[in-house]
Amino acid sequence: MRSIFTRWKLVFWGILMFWAASIAFALQMKTLLTPGNYPIGSDPSFDISVAALFCVLCLLGAVLIWRGLLDGQNKLEGRVRNLVNFATFVNVGLLAIVFVTGGLLFSANSAFVLGYKPFVIDEPRPDYSFPAFPTPFDPQPTPTDAPGAGLLSGNILSTLDGLRIGEISISLSPTGDTIETIQLHIYRITCRVQQAGSFTAYAVDDSKPLIRGPIRIQDGNFFAAQGIASIQGIFASPQSAHGSLYLRYTDPATHQSCDLGSFTWSASPV
Repeated sequence: MRSIFTRWKLVFWGILMFWAASIAFALQMKTLLTPGNYPIGSDPSFDISVAALFCVLCLLGAVLIWRGLLDGQNKLEGRVRNLVNFATFVNVGLLAIVFVTGGLLFSANSAFVLGYKPFVIDEPRPDYSFPAFPTPFDPQPTPTDAPGAGLLSGNILSTLDGLRIGEISISLSPTGDTIETIQLHIYRITCRVQQAGSFTAYAVDDSKPLIRGPIRIQDGNFFAAQGIASIQGIFASPQSAHGSLYLRYTDPATHQSCDLGSFTWSASPV
């Protein structure tokens, strides 16, 4: 009786390991595959290594069951024994690799969290040492949003230094397939004008140009060019949009242009 129990004891432990590891692996995969658990900028690598650990434990449990069944039937000998030993060795090796990888990822993530400092972009201080450049800004009424319309808002950043130079507001139609208006708010920023073969620095004062729609959204993309602005955007989802923006101001009296350059923007629901 004791001999029979000893032979089938390995099967018992293999079943127990396989059962526990499979449940843990399923729960870990559910966490990894659930939308929203890992926002943009987060690192799921450690959780992936944990899922890999439970997966290897499932395989090791299956090998133990296989070995115990063969041993209980007195078939664990010769080439079969070598094959089972090789499978056990491979699983133990994978287990060691996953342990080392998980430890390195955990230490790296811990060091990153301890040394992390959020990057805060301050509004640029207006430089009034530059003369103001005439701005073709015709004050317009603030657009009214239709009932049920979506509204996205975000920052406009300089592509050169990452400073926030303004804000953007996008009003969507209730159906979400067109843009009704795009309101830009540009702070006082500098630009350069070519005069007599040289460039002179000017400043464009605070202004709020408005791009009127409807602007069609096709396959999540849109493009609009009106007056001083050319804007291109991508809707990664109904709640997230980003793109590029090019601005050029023109003096209505002299028709002299002042290129502000290219910028990036991103917007999310208000």
